[in-house]
Amino acid sequence: MAENSQNSDAVFYKENTSNAHETKIRDDEEMPAKCSSSHANVVAAHYNHIEEKGLNERCNSPIFYLRNFNNWVKSVLIQEYTTKIREKDYHRALRVLDICCGKGGDLSKWQKARAEHVVFADIADVSIDQCRSRYDDLHRRSGRLFSAEFIAADCTKDVLRHKYKDPSVKFDLTSCQFGLHYSFESLAQARRMLANISECLKPDGYFFGTVPDAYEIVARCQKSGNGTFGNRIFNIKLLFDPENGFPLFGAKYDFHLEGVVNCPEFLVNFELFVKLAAEYGLELIYKAGFEDFYKKYADRYKFLLQRIKCFEVYPSVSGKELLGNESEYSHAKEFSENMTNNGNTNPLGTMSSCEWEVATIYLAFVFKKCKNTWDSNGKPLYITSNNQQTSSNK
Repeated sequence: MAENSQNSDAVFYKENTSNAHETKIRDDEEMPAKCSSSHANVVAAHYNHIEEKGLNERCNSPIFYLRNFNNWVKSVLIQEYTTKIREKDYHRALRVLDICCGKGGDLSKWQKARAEHVVFADIADVSIDQCRSRYDDLHRRSGRLFSAEFIAADCTKDVLRHKYKDPSVKFDLTSCQFGLHYSFESLAQARRMLANISECLKPDGYFFGTVPDAYEIVARCQKSGNGTFGNRIFNIKLLFDPENGFPLFGAKYDFHLEGVVNCPEFLVNFELFVKLAAEYGLELIYKAGFEDFYKKYADRYKFLLQRIKCFEVYPSVSGKELLGNESEYSHAKEFSENMTNNGNTNPLGTMSSCEWEVATIYLAFVFKKCKNTWDSNGKPLYITSNNQQTSSNK
């Protein structure tokens, strides 16, 4: 539905660092000299002040299907990689770190995944309180539930391991949904986030998540010609001058999404992210924009698409209006007419072009924690799939 932009036109760079992707990223290459606490306060305050809304209001939201689709993506990631963990040991007691957990939107997903213990961490203390309340409510309703810890902390600056009940805990999975980009304010914050993600993750464990696709954002901004783009439900505006390039860290943009987000975020140069993650023993094994993710998993998780109600019925059923304007369904109208001409009069499931334009800003990723040996200085030497391939060819 949305135009698939080519990433080759979207360029990031840092002055005098043309080989940034070919050498180890050093701490002295950090762009902002200091990590500012002001932006963290803005983010925490924003999410703390988002009111908990009832089911009726959520159903009337202009991004109802978008939110459901995002939940489908997260559900698929969780189901796929809890299954992979259990392929080796079906009865394994699954321990999870849900970093940047927000109000606990994935609580029921971890319940369905039969997690044994989940640590929830987020910068917004009010969100953590609401997450704990949701957990208590789910516990009362369901009886048996995984044990949980709730940590209010800035995951880009604080050492989470020091806050765990058991600092020696080992996680099977780490999940970071729609939150990693806040760590790209500076190199130091990105490093701390990755250290929190990786240091208690077991070898062969998985780190997965979702993040705005910086290359897609840059491409759309370049196409707009004025550094901003959007529609009736969202708007993105660059808060730096692209004429001076796109910095590796601190590339701030303002993001407004109806009823959900209204605060600055940071572009995540994914190539750099992958390189930094490798220094913490995390090897990228999967990456896809939401459109490609949907194409890969739609058939396998079709039942979940229907149960979560990810798509709107078109043409609309009697007595129910479309969520968007009729002009936002031209793609569905054309497809429906072709179906009718072929003798198929069944309604179809779709999403308004406005919601789909937002969905296709995001990408999903999965990293695997590498096994390691130790060098003479006691530092870990991670064994990647490339290392293993090289060894097997000797």
